[in-house]
Amino acid sequence: MKQPNVSFQASNDDDGSVDSNFDPEIPTIATSRSIDGLELEAISTALGSIKYDAATIRAEFKTYQSILPDPDELLQEQHSFTFLRTKIQKSGIEVPRFLKYNSEGGVKPHHAICCLLLSEYDAEQKQGNKSTGCKIQVYPLLVWILSFGYLHNQLNNPAEFIRDQFNRVAPAVPTETVNPIALRKKIKDRGLPVPNYFLDPDDHKQFPPHIALLVILQDGEKESRKLNSTLNRLTFASFALIALLLRIVLEVIGGAGAIWGGAEVTGLRTADNRELWRWISVAVGVLCYLRFVTLNAPQREDEGDILGPAGPWSLRLPVRLRAVCDHPFHYFVRALPPSSPSKKKD
Repeated sequence: MKQPNVSFQASNDDDGSVDSNFDPEIPTIATSRSIDGLELEAISTALGSIKYDAATIRAEFKTYQSILPDPDELLQEQHSFTFLRTKIQKSGIEVPRFLKYNSEGGVKPHHAICCLLLSEYDAEQKQGNKSTGCKIQVYPLLVWILSFGYLHNQLNNPAEFIRDQFNRVAPAVPTETVNPIALRKKIKDRGLPVPNYFLDPDDHKQFPPHIALLVILQDGEKESRKLNSTLNRLTFASFALIALLLRIVLEVIGGAGAIWGGAEVTGLRTADNRELWRWISVAVGVLCYLRFVTLNAPQREDEGDILGPAGPWSLRLPVRLRAVCDHPFHYFVRALPPSSPSKKKD
Protein backbone atom coordinates (compact mmCIF):
# COMPACT_ATOMS: atom_id res chain seq x y z
CA MET A 1 0.00 0.00 0.00
CA LYS A 2 1.41 3.32 -1.02
CA GLN A 3 2.18 5.59 1.88
CA PRO A 4 1.05 9.19 1.58
CA ASN A 5 3.87 11.66 1.08
CA VAL A 6 3.72 13.90 4.14
CA SER A 7 6.18 16.75 4.57
CA PHE A 8 6.49 19.86 6.70
CA GLN A 9 7.55 23.16 5.30
CA ALA A 10 9.03 26.01 7.30
CA SER A 11 6.93 29.10 7.34
CA ASN A 12 7.69 32.56 8.64
CA ASP A 13 4.12 32.63 9.93
CA ASP A 14 5.23 30.36 12.78
CA ASP A 15 7.72 32.89 14.10
CA GLY A 16 5.27 34.25 16.61
CA SER A 17 3.89 30.97 17.86
CA VAL A 18 4.24 29.96 21.49
CA ASP A 19 6.41 26.91 20.81
CA SER A 20 8.54 28.44 18.06
CA ASN A 21 12.32 28.46 18.42
CA PHE A 22 12.52 31.59 16.34
CA ASP A 23 14.19 34.34 18.35
CA PRO A 24 15.06 37.45 16.38
CA GLU A 25 18.15 39.33 17.45
CA ILE A 26 17.29 42.49 19.36
CA PRO A 27 19.98 45.10 20.11
CA THR A 28 21.19 45.28 23.71
CA ILE A 29 24.02 47.07 25.45
CA ALA A 30 26.02 43.84 25.26
CA THR A 31 25.57 43.47 21.47
CA SER A 32 26.12 47.16 20.69
CA ARG A 33 29.56 48.39 19.78
CA SER A 34 29.95 50.07 23.15
CA ILE A 35 28.07 52.26 25.55
CA ASP A 36 29.56 55.32 23.90
CA GLY A 37 28.60 53.94 20.51
CA LEU A 38 24.91 53.62 21.28
CA GLU A 39 22.83 55.88 19.09
CA LEU A 40 20.84 58.70 20.62
CA GLU A 41 17.64 56.72 20.12
CA ALA A 42 18.94 53.85 22.26
CA ILE A 43 17.37 53.13 25.60
CA SER A 44 20.52 54.08 27.51
CA THR A 45 19.44 57.68 27.06
CA ALA A 46 15.90 57.36 25.75
CA LEU A 47 13.37 54.94 24.32
CA GLY A 48 13.62 56.62 20.94
CA SER A 49 10.62 54.93 19.37
CA ILE A 50 8.34 56.29 22.10
CA LYS A 51 10.23 59.53 22.80
CA TYR A 52 10.37 59.01 26.55
CA ASP A 53 13.65 59.44 28.38
CA ALA A 54 14.93 59.40 31.95
CA ALA A 55 14.94 63.19 32.24
CA THR A 56 11.29 63.34 31.19
CA ILE A 57 10.35 60.65 33.71
CA ARG A 58 12.07 62.54 36.53
CA ALA A 59 10.53 65.85 35.48
CA GLU A 60 7.06 64.27 35.48
CA PHE A 61 7.69 62.82 38.91
CA LYS A 62 8.20 66.23 40.48
CA THR A 63 4.64 67.21 39.52
CA TYR A 64 2.92 64.40 41.45
CA GLN A 65 5.63 63.51 43.98
CA SER A 66 3.92 65.15 46.96
CA ILE A 67 0.72 63.08 46.76
CA LEU A 68 2.38 59.64 46.68
CA PRO A 69 2.60 57.32 49.69
CA ASP A 70 6.01 56.58 51.22
CA PRO A 71 8.24 54.02 49.42
CA ASP A 72 7.63 51.30 52.01
CA GLU A 73 3.86 51.81 51.82
CA LEU A 74 3.95 51.67 48.03
CA LEU A 75 5.74 48.31 48.15
CA GLN A 76 3.61 46.91 50.93
CA GLU A 77 0.24 47.92 49.52
CA GLN A 78 1.28 47.55 45.86
CA HIS A 79 -1.28 50.11 44.73
CA SER A 80 -2.77 49.22 41.38
CA PHE A 81 -2.24 51.10 38.15
CA THR A 82 -5.84 52.36 38.29
CA PHE A 83 -5.64 53.45 41.94
CA LEU A 84 -2.57 55.63 41.38
CA ARG A 85 -3.91 57.00 38.11
CA THR A 86 -7.21 57.98 39.77
CA LYS A 87 -5.40 59.48 42.78
CA ILE A 88 -3.30 61.72 40.54
CA GLN A 89 -6.27 62.73 38.38
CA LYS A 90 -8.32 63.74 41.44
CA SER A 91 -5.47 66.05 42.46
CA GLY A 92 -5.78 67.91 39.16
CA ILE A 93 -2.31 66.84 38.05
CA GLU A 94 -1.51 65.44 34.63
CA VAL A 95 -1.05 61.69 34.72
CA PRO A 96 2.50 60.53 33.87
CA ARG A 97 2.84 58.64 30.60
CA PHE A 98 3.56 55.30 32.25
CA LEU A 99 0.12 55.51 33.92
CA LYS A 100 -1.70 56.45 30.70
CA TYR A 101 -3.50 54.10 28.36
CA ASN A 102 -2.23 53.36 24.86
CA SER A 103 -4.95 55.52 23.34
CA GLU A 104 -3.64 58.45 25.39
CA GLY A 105 -0.06 58.01 24.21
CA GLY A 106 0.90 56.01 27.25
CA VAL A 107 4.09 54.05 27.82
CA LYS A 108 4.26 50.60 29.41
CA PRO A 109 5.68 50.77 32.96
CA HIS A 110 8.34 48.15 32.19
CA HIS A 111 9.53 50.31 29.28
CA ALA A 112 9.77 53.33 31.58
CA ILE A 113 11.75 51.52 34.30
CA CYS A 114 14.09 50.06 31.66
CA CYS A 115 14.67 53.55 30.32
CA LEU A 116 15.35 55.02 33.77
CA LEU A 117 17.58 52.23 35.10
CA LEU A 118 19.52 51.74 31.87
CA SER A 119 20.38 55.44 31.92
CA GLU A 120 21.71 54.99 35.48
CA TYR A 121 23.54 51.82 34.43
CA ASP A 122 25.15 53.70 31.53
CA ALA A 123 26.21 56.57 33.82
CA GLU A 124 27.66 54.20 36.44
CA GLN A 125 29.57 52.27 33.81
CA LYS A 126 31.10 55.39 32.34
CA GLN A 127 31.98 56.65 35.81
CA GLY A 128 33.50 53.26 36.63
CA ASN A 129 35.65 53.37 33.52
CA LYS A 130 37.02 56.78 34.53
CA SER A 131 37.54 55.82 38.18
CA THR A 132 40.94 54.47 39.12
CA GLY A 133 40.44 54.21 42.89
CA CYS A 134 39.02 51.25 44.80
CA LYS A 135 36.53 51.93 47.59
CA ILE A 136 36.62 49.20 50.22
CA GLN A 137 33.76 48.75 52.69
CA VAL A 138 34.68 46.99 55.90
CA TYR A 139 31.47 45.06 56.69
CA PRO A 140 30.92 43.50 53.22
CA LEU A 141 34.60 42.57 53.07
CA LEU A 142 34.45 41.02 56.54
CA VAL A 143 31.36 38.96 55.60
CA TRP A 144 33.05 37.77 52.43
CA ILE A 145 36.24 36.72 54.25
CA LEU A 146 34.52 34.96 57.17
CA SER A 147 32.29 32.99 54.78
CA PHE A 148 35.22 32.11 52.48
CA GLY A 149 33.62 34.07 49.66
CA TYR A 150 30.27 32.30 49.84
CA LEU A 151 28.18 35.02 51.50
CA HIS A 152 27.78 38.71 50.79
CA ASN A 153 26.28 41.76 52.47
CA GLN A 154 22.48 41.84 52.31
CA LEU A 155 20.62 44.68 50.59
CA ASN A 156 17.69 45.74 52.77
CA ASN A 157 16.90 49.03 51.03
CA PRO A 158 14.17 48.53 48.38
CA ALA A 159 15.69 50.94 45.84
CA GLU A 160 19.13 49.31 46.16
CA PHE A 161 17.51 45.89 45.78
CA ILE A 162 15.64 46.97 42.62
CA ARG A 163 18.78 48.48 41.08
CA ASP A 164 20.85 45.43 41.99
CA GLN A 165 18.40 43.11 40.24
CA PHE A 166 18.35 45.31 37.15
CA ASN A 167 22.13 45.78 36.90
CA ARG A 168 22.48 42.02 36.89
CA VAL A 169 20.38 41.71 33.72
CA ALA A 170 21.11 45.08 32.08
CA PRO A 171 23.32 43.59 29.31
CA ALA A 172 20.38 41.42 28.24
CA VAL A 173 17.74 44.18 28.27
CA PRO A 174 16.81 45.13 24.68
CA THR A 175 17.40 48.71 23.61
CA GLU A 176 14.11 48.51 21.72
CA THR A 177 10.61 48.38 23.13
CA VAL A 178 9.45 44.77 23.58
CA ASN A 179 6.57 43.17 25.44
CA PRO A 180 7.13 41.69 28.93
CA ILE A 181 7.13 38.11 27.63
CA ALA A 182 9.90 38.86 25.15
CA LEU A 183 11.83 40.75 27.82
CA ARG A 184 11.66 37.80 30.23
CA LYS A 185 12.71 35.43 27.45
CA LYS A 186 15.76 37.53 26.57
CA ILE A 187 16.83 37.58 30.22
CA LYS A 188 16.27 33.84 30.70
CA ASP A 189 18.11 33.04 27.46
CA ARG A 190 21.20 34.65 28.98
CA GLY A 191 20.87 32.40 32.04
CA LEU A 192 20.08 35.37 34.28
CA PRO A 193 17.46 35.63 37.06
CA VAL A 194 14.42 37.67 36.04
CA PRO A 195 13.93 40.68 38.35
CA ASN A 196 10.81 40.45 40.48
CA TYR A 197 9.19 43.44 38.77
CA PHE A 198 9.55 41.77 35.35
CA LEU A 199 7.95 38.50 36.46
CA ASP A 200 4.55 37.37 35.27
CA PRO A 201 1.77 39.03 37.34
CA ASP A 202 0.58 35.58 38.41
CA ASP A 203 3.93 34.81 40.04
CA HIS A 204 3.70 35.20 43.84
CA LYS A 205 7.10 36.93 43.92
CA GLN A 206 6.12 39.60 41.40
CA PHE A 207 5.49 43.21 42.29
CA PRO A 208 4.25 45.73 39.70
CA PRO A 209 6.88 47.53 37.58
CA HIS A 210 5.13 50.88 38.09
CA ILE A 211 5.68 50.46 41.85
CA ALA A 212 9.36 49.66 41.32
CA LEU A 213 9.67 52.74 39.11
CA LEU A 214 8.09 55.01 41.73
CA VAL A 215 10.33 53.62 44.48
CA ILE A 216 13.40 54.39 42.37
CA LEU A 217 12.14 57.91 41.66
CA GLN A 218 11.42 58.53 45.34
CA ASP A 219 14.88 57.29 46.26
CA GLY A 220 16.36 59.81 43.81
CA GLU A 221 14.54 62.57 45.69
CA LYS A 222 15.79 61.26 49.08
CA GLU A 223 12.28 60.26 50.18
CA SER A 224 13.48 56.84 51.34
CA ARG A 225 15.99 58.16 53.86
CA LYS A 226 13.93 56.85 56.77
CA LEU A 227 14.54 53.30 55.51
CA ASN A 228 18.27 53.86 56.03
CA SER A 229 17.98 55.74 59.31
CA THR A 230 20.32 54.62 62.07
CA LEU A 231 17.42 53.94 64.45
CA ASN A 232 15.60 51.66 62.00
CA ARG A 233 18.74 49.79 61.08
CA LEU A 234 19.77 49.25 64.70
CA THR A 235 16.26 48.20 65.73
CA PHE A 236 15.84 45.53 63.06
CA ALA A 237 19.47 44.42 63.26
CA SER A 238 19.06 43.89 67.01
CA PHE A 239 15.80 42.02 66.49
CA ALA A 240 17.40 39.80 63.83
CA LEU A 241 20.46 39.13 66.02
CA ILE A 242 18.31 38.17 69.03
CA ALA A 243 16.13 35.94 66.82
CA LEU A 244 19.27 34.27 65.43
CA LEU A 245 20.72 33.60 68.89
CA LEU A 246 17.39 32.23 70.14
CA ARG A 247 17.17 29.87 67.17
CA ILE A 248 20.69 28.60 67.92
CA VAL A 249 19.75 28.03 71.55
CA LEU A 250 16.49 26.26 70.68
CA GLU A 251 17.55 24.29 67.63
CA VAL A 252 21.20 23.44 68.38
CA ILE A 253 21.96 23.71 72.09
CA GLY A 254 18.42 22.65 72.92
CA GLY A 255 18.80 19.45 70.91
CA ALA A 256 21.98 18.45 72.72
CA GLY A 257 20.51 19.45 76.08
CA ALA A 258 17.37 17.42 75.42
CA ILE A 259 19.44 14.24 75.00
CA TRP A 260 21.45 14.97 78.15
CA GLY A 261 18.40 15.83 80.26
CA GLY A 262 16.20 13.15 78.77
CA ALA A 263 18.76 10.46 79.55
CA GLU A 264 18.78 11.55 83.20
CA VAL A 265 14.99 11.72 83.51
CA THR A 266 14.59 8.22 82.08
CA GLY A 267 17.39 6.85 84.27
CA LEU A 268 19.60 5.92 81.32
CA ARG A 269 22.40 8.26 82.44
CA THR A 270 24.25 7.17 85.57
CA ALA A 271 27.56 8.03 87.20
CA ASP A 272 29.16 5.11 85.36
CA ASN A 273 28.14 6.14 81.80
CA ARG A 274 28.13 9.90 82.29
CA GLU A 275 31.00 10.43 79.79
CA LEU A 276 29.28 8.27 77.17
CA TRP A 277 26.09 10.33 77.32
CA ARG A 278 28.12 13.52 77.17
CA TRP A 279 29.56 12.42 73.82
CA ILE A 280 26.13 11.30 72.60
CA SER A 281 24.76 14.75 73.46
CA VAL A 282 27.66 16.41 71.62
CA ALA A 283 27.02 14.20 68.56
CA VAL A 284 23.34 15.11 68.55
CA GLY A 285 24.30 18.76 68.96
CA VAL A 286 26.54 18.52 65.89
CA LEU A 287 23.68 16.99 63.89
CA CYS A 288 21.36 19.75 65.08
CA TYR A 289 23.95 22.32 64.01
CA LEU A 290 24.20 20.79 60.53
CA ARG A 291 20.42 20.88 60.27
CA PHE A 292 20.45 24.51 61.42
CA VAL A 293 22.99 25.46 58.75
CA THR A 294 21.07 23.58 56.05
CA LEU A 295 17.82 25.34 56.89
CA ASN A 296 19.25 28.82 57.46
CA ALA A 297 22.18 29.22 55.08
CA PRO A 298 21.19 31.72 52.34
CA GLN A 299 20.83 30.34 48.82
CA ARG A 300 20.73 32.18 45.51
CA GLU A 301 17.12 31.12 45.02
CA ASP A 302 16.12 33.02 48.17
CA GLU A 303 16.48 36.39 46.43
CA GLY A 304 13.26 38.35 46.29
CA ASP A 305 11.31 35.67 48.14
CA ILE A 306 12.12 34.92 51.79
CA LEU A 307 12.40 38.56 52.95
CA GLY A 308 9.85 39.98 50.52
CA PRO A 309 9.96 40.84 46.81
CA ALA A 310 12.22 43.84 47.43
CA GLY A 311 13.66 43.19 50.88
CA PRO A 312 12.05 43.39 54.34
CA TRP A 313 10.68 46.91 53.81
CA SER A 314 8.40 45.54 51.09
CA LEU A 315 6.48 43.67 53.82
CA ARG A 316 4.02 45.09 56.35
CA LEU A 317 5.49 45.42 59.85
CA PRO A 318 3.92 42.24 61.37
CA VAL A 319 4.85 40.19 58.29
CA ARG A 320 8.32 41.77 58.22
CA LEU A 321 8.97 40.85 61.84
CA ARG A 322 7.81 37.30 61.21
CA ALA A 323 9.99 36.99 58.10
CA VAL A 324 13.07 38.30 59.93
CA CYS A 325 12.30 36.05 62.90
CA ASP A 326 11.97 33.01 60.60
CA HIS A 327 15.10 33.85 58.63
CA PRO A 328 17.28 36.15 60.79
CA PHE A 329 20.51 35.18 59.03
CA HIS A 330 19.11 36.44 55.72
CA TYR A 331 18.72 39.93 57.18
CA PHE A 332 22.50 40.25 57.37
CA VAL A 333 23.87 38.23 54.45
CA ARG A 334 22.89 36.66 51.14
CA ALA A 335 24.38 34.13 48.74
CA LEU A 336 24.06 36.19 45.57
CA PRO A 337 27.06 38.46 44.99
CA PRO A 338 26.35 42.16 44.46
CA SER A 339 25.96 43.26 40.88
CA SER A 340 27.78 46.19 39.38
CA PRO A 341 28.03 47.54 35.84
CA SER A 342 30.85 45.69 34.15
CA LYS A 343 33.62 47.85 32.89
CA LYS A 344 33.86 48.41 29.20
CA LYS A 345 36.45 46.35 27.44
CA ASP A 346 38.89 48.00 25.15
